[in-house]
Formats: sequence, structure tokens, C-alpha cells
Amino acid sequence: MQTNKLICRLGAIGSLAIVSFTSTIVSADYPNVESGPVFDERGRLLQPSNFREGVFIGAPLTPHALNDGKAGFPEFHNVYVDRAAYRHFQRTGEWPEGTVLVKELQLVKKGTFDDGSRLEASGRGYFPDEPNGLDVSVKDSRRFAATDGWGFFNFGHHAPPYASAAEVAPAEACAACHQANAHDDMVFSDFYRQLTPLPTPAMP
Repeated sequence: MQTNKLICRLGAIGSLAIVSFTSTIVSADYPNVESGPVFDERGRLLQPSNFREGVFIGAPLTPHALNDGKAGFPEFHNVYVDRAAYRHFQRTGEWPEGTVLVKELQLVKKGTFDDGSRLEASGRGYFPDEPNGLDVSVKDSRRFAATDGWGFFNFGHHAPPYASAAEVAPAEACAACHQANAHDDMVFSDFYRQLTPLPTPAMP
């Protein structure tokens, strides 16, 4: 596949991987994903490219208007994951090593009612506006042993373009909340019902 030719050596580990979510190159360190994380020589995570071509698993929303104007995460959270990691989770109920979950924030269109909602052709509700940030979480039990096997990265809380690389966030910034509140393996999986396989259609 010619989508992305950027191949980088993982700093301390030295194995090959590729950033693109559409790659078919498999890292020796992450055999159950198609596009594992890539770190530079400083240990920073490189921004995943083409992440919108991964599996879209959900978009939770906690708008300011429903949280006294003080929502910690007022945007839609559009979450994507590598296809192979998604398939592995559906088969086993576990996220494989090298799973990369990408959360792109998306602003809510300005509301016209007190609760922040507005009227559109489909009815009254909350509707997405422009992208406004990029967060990424990576499962690597060895690299992130101190935070239950996951590292969290922020590539900017603003309109794109986002940063090309990011340092792992301090535990108190992200990991601690996931450790205390996440539903399954540091992931708020109950918010992503697309993780549940569809039942087999009945034969006509």
C-alpha cells in the first residue's frame, strides 16, 4: 500500500513500525495491530496519520451548557482505532499491545436554547462543528507500566494542524482519571457501543 512511506525506528526498542492507520506493515513488537505507535529518538509519540480511516467507535459529548459552563471536555470526542486492534478486541475482549486510540475533539455548534441545543432539520439537539484538538492513548505494558500499561498524549487543544509529536502526559493529567473511572482496561468502553459485535442476521 502506498498511503504512507514514513517508516521510523522505535527509539529504545529498535523495531519497525509505520504511523498510518491504513498501513499493512506489522511491527515485531505489536504483532496484533496493523499500525502501532511510532516514537522518535526522544521518546515522543509521532502523530498518527490517516487516523480517520480507522474504525470509528463513538463520540461521547458533555457540553458546557449541561455542566454549569464548566465541562472538562465540552466537545464531541470522535474516537478511532486501528482495524486489527478492533478485530482483536472483538475476538478476545482485550486490547492488544500497540493499540492506538485516537480522540479528535470536535466543537459543538452554537446553541440557541438555554441548554446549548439548537434546531436543525432533524430536530432539536447538539451538532458537531469544527475539529478542535487531538488526544492519543497507546497500550504498551512495558513502556507505560507505571500507568497500568497505557500512555496518554496531547497533540494540541486547538484547530488543526496538530503537533507532529507529543510527550507522554503526566499521570495526573489523564492516566489517573482512567485508572479510577475507566470501564475496561483503562478505556471508557461503555461509551463506545460500536465495540459490541453485531448479532448474526437471521437467515430468511
